[in-house]
Amino acid sequence: MIINNEIHNGGEIINKLYLNNFKDQPTIYSNVRLLIIKIFNIIILIIAFSLFYTNIYYNIVKSKDISRKYLNMKFDTKNVSFNKSINYIKNCISPYLFKFQPISSFKLEDPKISVVVPLFNCEKFLLRAVKSIQYQNISNIEIILIEDYSKDNTLSIVEKIQKEDKRIRIIRNKKNMGVLYSRSIGVLSSKGKYLFTLDNDDLFLNNDIFDFTTKIADEGNFDIVEFKAFTNKILNNDLLNNKIKNAKYMRDQPTPFVLYQPELGMFPIPTGNKTGSYGLNDIFLWGKCIKTNIYKTALNKYGFDRYSRFMIRYEDVLVNYLIFNIAESFIFIPKYGIYHVNRLGSGASIGWSKVPRNTNILYLIDAIIDFSRNHLNNKKLASHLIIYFLKLRRVTKTLKSNEYNIKLITSCIKRILNSPYINNIHKSEIKKIVKKMEFIKLY
Repeated sequence: MIINNEIHNGGEIINKLYLNNFKDQPTIYSNVRLLIIKIFNIIILIIAFSLFYTNIYYNIVKSKDISRKYLNMKFDTKNVSFNKSINYIKNCISPYLFKFQPISSFKLEDPKISVVVPLFNCEKFLLRAVKSIQYQNISNIEIILIEDYSKDNTLSIVEKIQKEDKRIRIIRNKKNMGVLYSRSIGVLSSKGKYLFTLDNDDLFLNNDIFDFTTKIADEGNFDIVEFKAFTNKILNNDLLNNKIKNAKYMRDQPTPFVLYQPELGMFPIPTGNKTGSYGLNDIFLWGKCIKTNIYKTALNKYGFDRYSRFMIRYEDVLVNYLIFNIAESFIFIPKYGIYHVNRLGSGASIGWSKVPRNTNILYLIDAIIDFSRNHLNNKKLASHLIIYFLKLRRVTKTLKSNEYNIKLITSCIKRILNSPYINNIHKSEIKKIVKKMEFIKLY
């Protein structure tokens, strides 16, 4: 019995050893399985590397090549550009409504371009602004008009032109909310890949500006494509009688850099009070083609409703500043594409004329410091913009006009100098500017 048990037990031991050894031996199935896993991992690595390389190539290598390409291109001069635009302007300022002929390729639910236009008491000139959009050689456009509770016939006019062009969407505020709020809700409701903004009394200069700029944005994967603008002080409604020689222009010379990338420390903001290769168009929204997702991200990050009521002036500077902090690529194209009208009383807000322009700069600076603390990585951009505005002579002239303004700017500058989000080099420059403001006593 003992022997039999030992044999039996020994048989079990041998059987277990055999089974364990068998499990460790590779089979055809396990070999194939391992091979498939290896191939799958290799494919994943190849795809990941391809995506990484493609991203680097398009964002750095190709975009720089495209930048050089357009920097070296020959564009029309100021006078030639304006002369070519005369017929386009004539069509836009004619009293006849534009009748949109539907094109089979156009899909209302999937536009390539969105154009946002805030409207307020602009019955005399809104038609020319809208027609300058309608006459573009791209039909795949949605036109978003935000009617900011006007007191004139603005609403009835836009409702009439909407019947002629189904690309037009009207958003009406239940009360007057101001241009920042109006433009922001228009942007957040937009569906296009690219976004243009237009003031209600401005107009685009030619019919190819959307086509031209979006092709460049597609080709170089640029977040922002900026183009040149005419700006003129219009005392009446006649654009053509305002001679071109009286029209100022923005950035007539090629900029010393073309690609804007925050991590490289390149800034499209002027640091002095003179327009030149860095001209003022950089800090305004008009004259730019912007990727819609970039614009929306900027609005959602800072909460436009928080500042929409008191940022009556320079509100576009504020939004543009945030967009540039989020954007990774920027290109300037020396092509005239927009006529910016500097008209007394311009702006989509009832309270626009009640807030002194230069006092509102302090609100702007205060908001920039706030954003730098909470959201932004690029502190240099904040410093450059603050320094730029403090250097403006008209700011100093207005702010020292009464005791309230002096207290306001003194408090604002103290906050700037105490802020850990402004570096010491820029603080030193700000102190030099403040030293010339003899009416300010910091300590």
